[in-house]
Amino acid sequence: MDKSLSLSEKIYLFAIHPQKGGILSSAYSDLDYILLGSLFLELYLEEKIVFENKRIVLKNSKTNNPLHRLLLVKMELSKKPLKISRWINKFYFSQKKIRRLLQKSLVDKRMIRLEDKNFLFFRWKKTVLVNKQKVNQLLSEIDNSIFKGTADKEQIMLLSLLKPAGLMKRLFPEKEKRNKAKHRLKNMMVENQVSAAVADAISAAQAVAASVAATTAATTAAISS
Repeated sequence: MDKSLSLSEKIYLFAIHPQKGGILSSAYSDLDYILLGSLFLELYLEEKIVFENKRIVLKNSKTNNPLHRLLLVKMELSKKPLKISRWINKFYFSQKKIRRLLQKSLVDKRMIRLEDKNFLFFRWKKTVLVNKQKVNQLLSEIDNSIFKGTADKEQIMLLSLLKPAGLMKRLFPEKEKRNKAKHRLKNMMVENQVSAAVADAISAAQAVAASVAATTAATTAAISS
């Protein structure tokens, strides 16, 4: 498995439309929360944190990674271990900064470029894939891992993030193969102990995303009425 890119970087790359650029509509709504969940998993893999009773326990706050530092500095200030969902809530207002740091890392690695866009008074940066060959290689690795199996802990975590991130159609455009991949993934997650930590991070991220979506919808309805 390729180790030059992190879990969060791979998820972000897969969420970019391969031809048009920009984030895929299927991944757009939950992407920030899944990226945050993947960052927690990166910290877990690097033994910076552990998951205990669905809480995050800080073990080591030293890091040279700007994204990890963003999370670890805040965790270090906490007086006690908090639930994963609480941390995801706390980092809600850091989502734009997390995206910017991810984008900078991927630009530095020559995986993406950022195009300036504007419409009326709105300005934004559109993400475009540069190294499509590398992304296709990663997709091939995922295909092999799902249908041939893998014992790599990090790869299993990556596989666990694909469906919650809304990326299955991107990875498997053909419906029949996509359904087979979903079935294989389901069995793999049941059989593998690694998926327990992943499940906690993902379920917490999805719960917060659903809560925010419901609150936004209620607020919009109130304003419109």
